Amino acid sequence: MSTIDSELKPYALLGGYNAKELWPTVNLILPTWFLLAVAPRWKYTPTLTLAGPIIIAAIYTLSAISMMFTGEDGGNASEIDFSTLEGIVTLFKDPNGVFVGWVHYVVYDALVGRWIMLDSVERGCSTMVHVLVIVPCLFLALMFGPMGW
Repeated sequence: MSTIDSELKPYALLGGYNAKELWPTVNLILPTWFLLAVAPRWKYTPTLTLAGPIIIAAIYTLSAISMMFTGEDGGNASEIDFSTLEGIVTLFKDPNGVFVGWVHYVVYDALVGRWIMLDSVERGCSTMVHVLVIVPCLFLALMFGPMGW
């Protein structure tokens, strides 16, 4: 048993699963990035690249609501202070908060990557431009968020 296992609480709105049990679902975003990089002009890419972000956004929403409104005893959780640095640091000391934050980043970065790809297709970028410019931008969006945008 790892050191964080004792700190993990089940998410009430996700069937009682905890962050460790839900962690593999984050990989549902990988087909989105694959399609963005290798099949930007395929007619199904715009639709299929929404599947992963929508599923993971649902997990994000339900886990965030579970954290905000349910405590260990089923009552209200202590209030999370998003207006101070100390409140955010406290949130990210909790493995459940780290999971919610990471899922947020994963969804947001994928949607920014999708926007980059759709914009490049709309502007008529050639395959060469896609490989030499857009794919590196997608990598930067994946790894560093705003840097790829």
